[in-house]
Amino acid sequence: MSGPPRADVAQSVGRFSRPGAWDVGSYAVGRISSAALKRVYQLCLYSPHWRVGWRFVDDGGVWAGHSLGGVLWNSIADPGYRFYADPFPISFQGRTFIFVEDFDHRGGKGIISAIPFGDAGQIGPAEPVLSEPWHLSYPYLFEHRGEVWMIPESSQSRKISLYRANPFPSRWTLDCDLIEDIDASDASLVQFEGKWWMFATVRDELGGLMDSLSLFCAEDLFGPWRPHPANPVLIDAAGARQAGQFHLQDGRLWRPVQDCRDGYGRALGLAEVTRLNEQDYAQVIRTVLRPDRNWPGRRVHTLSRFGQLECIDGSRNSPRFGATWLRET
Repeated sequence: MSGPPRADVAQSVGRFSRPGAWDVGSYAVGRISSAALKRVYQLCLYSPHWRVGWRFVDDGGVWAGHSLGGVLWNSIADPGYRFYADPFPISFQGRTFIFVEDFDHRGGKGIISAIPFGDAGQIGPAEPVLSEPWHLSYPYLFEHRGEVWMIPESSQSRKISLYRANPFPSRWTLDCDLIEDIDASDASLVQFEGKWWMFATVRDELGGLMDSLSLFCAEDLFGPWRPHPANPVLIDAAGARQAGQFHLQDGRLWRPVQDCRDGYGRALGLAEVTRLNEQDYAQVIRTVLRPDRNWPGRRVHTLSRFGQLECIDGSRNSPRFGATWLRET
């Protein structure tokens, strides 16, 4: 709240009485009970435990209907102590894969894996394709000059790095570091109106990785990349952080965004970019999608598509000891 306090608020504050021993005791018991329940929850479950959903669609899918409804979603199975998240599908040289963050709860570090797909769905297990000493996630994929490129999220390295498939999909070579000395998450690239644009949430003195959007611009993929003079162009937990691939429709640029107002990955926004140039930036969130009967769970935070293969992710409970009644679908 900004501005001077209202009179009714001031009067209300004046009526507060000093808490008694019973009040203090009840509060303490409540805090202890809450902490104990949280500890039991952590001992019984791997949480958060993400899962990837996929489907083949003939129409515009989520972007057309602004809904998670329609063709039913399928879930990619995982071994329980590992989860898959941040799905990015791609087809290249006649083969289709969904690239994912592959996170092992036991080690606490993510790598990038690829899951092969055919015309009817998944045709093989997830295979690791890229690992570094630091955590990797969000494998942003795109084609350029007849090759496939990836910018995985690697904020722990303090770099935004560009990898090239050599060969696709099993081996990735570090080509260059596009931007150094930066704590950035979910860097995403798009060519729009003759320029390359990079969107990333950057943690600095002005904002954090959930709410602070910075832009960078270049004439060529390999740079040099220059920061937008208005960075951070947006500070807003409802729509700063990128949530997958951009969407072009009727000459207009759209981006999926994470709505983190109620916590990380709780909802997915569909934002129309209404102004993008080297002086200014603006967007309008047209729709907010939350888990529902079409995609049950507690979270949803990625939306990507290649051809007819559309992907999202979400969360469920993964029991540590095989207690299937604890599993959340």
